[in-house]
Amino acid sequence: MYSTVLKEIMAFLLGRKYYANIIATRGTTKQEICSYIFATKEAAERHRDEIETTLSFRYIETISFRSRKVSLEATVKS
Repeated sequence: MYSTVLKEIMAFLLGRKYYANIIATRGTTKQEICSYIFATKEAAERHRDEIETTLSFRYIETISFRSRKVSLEATVKS
């Protein structure tokens, strides 16, 4: 993935943008954030599609947030 100087300055000042899905357990009122953090919105959308096929969970929404901390590649899915 290529980055411009402007993007790197923004990442340094504001942090990099990450995505996470909020899911609900079917049959309960329990809602929680998914345990995966995604580096791209497309990866979060693919995960949403996987969630929709299960009988246990229901997709609520995708949230985005910024973090200046560098995440390990093992914890961030692409």
